[in-house]
Amino acid sequence: MYCGAFTAKRFGALAALIAQNTALVLVTKFSFSRGVLTPYLVSTVVACSESLKFVVSCALLTHTHGKGAAISAMRDLRSNGARLALPSALYVIQNNLLFKAVRLLSPTMYMVCSQSKILTSALFSVLLLNARITRRQCLALMTLVAGMILVNASENPGGAERVVASANGGDTSRGLLAVFTATFISGFAGAYLEKMYKSSNHGGAESHSDSVWFRNTQLACFSVPVALMSAYWRDSAQIGRGGFFQGYDYVVGIVVVLQATGGLVVALVMRHAGNILKCFAVSISMCNCAVFTCLVSSEQTSVSTLVMGLALVVAATFAYSA
Repeated sequence: MYCGAFTAKRFGALAALIAQNTALVLVTKFSFSRGVLTPYLVSTVVACSESLKFVVSCALLTHTHGKGAAISAMRDLRSNGARLALPSALYVIQNNLLFKAVRLLSPTMYMVCSQSKILTSALFSVLLLNARITRRQCLALMTLVAGMILVNASENPGGAERVVASANGGDTSRGLLAVFTATFISGFAGAYLEKMYKSSNHGGAESHSDSVWFRNTQLACFSVPVALMSAYWRDSAQIGRGGFFQGYDYVVGIVVVLQATGGLVVALVMRHAGNILKCFAVSISMCNCAVFTCLVSSEQTSVSTLVMGLALVVAATFAYSA
């Protein structure tokens, strides 16, 4: 009975992450491509999403375990604050780096390079969680990366030559540095959180201190001030001229909600599925975005390359999780 419930929670969390990440990528791309007169500031979007995550986590914690649980979460910060502050700050840094990489790199180069977080997640799972990656799983990881490269290359046939031609540009170098730094942060922070979420989960009755919402509330207590300080440190002049919410409309609001929801869904995936399976779910959502782009875009697309890449991603997913 418990095993079946755990499996249902695992696949439910993964399905939710796939749907959320697919929507987030598509809506974010749309928000950047509208050509509005006053663009929004990425740092303020990160701060708003972290604030919303805190409010929702507190509400869910109170609904699930009562009002005393939220008070207990705040009190527990005195003993667990040190280990919670690190992943909170790292994820804020990662989100800002990824937005920077999106601006500096072509979409194809960004999406391909960001998939290196699959390998860094596997690396840190071995180092921090003592996970054992079998030979078949190593092959699945390499197959997944190959499939993602094909999926992204299919959106822009001949794009690889243009990427190589522009590789000497300063923007490209800074974008690559940003995306690879973010993937190492993602791999470390993901494995660290998985270890923290699962350290007290032994299959028994879950207390409020073991709850995902309890830990998410605590994490947000650190990530919100870090995100706000980052926004004013990076964009204080622009915020002073146009205000904190400059460029905001309903589309940006949806981006904030999806970004905040992503943190909550990732927390569930960490508890019930694991860090590497999280990367596979994100990869599948990337494929969903590629298919959507192929259907609505008027640009040339290599359908055969797209189908081959999708097949590799699906095969790698089954090979790793079997």
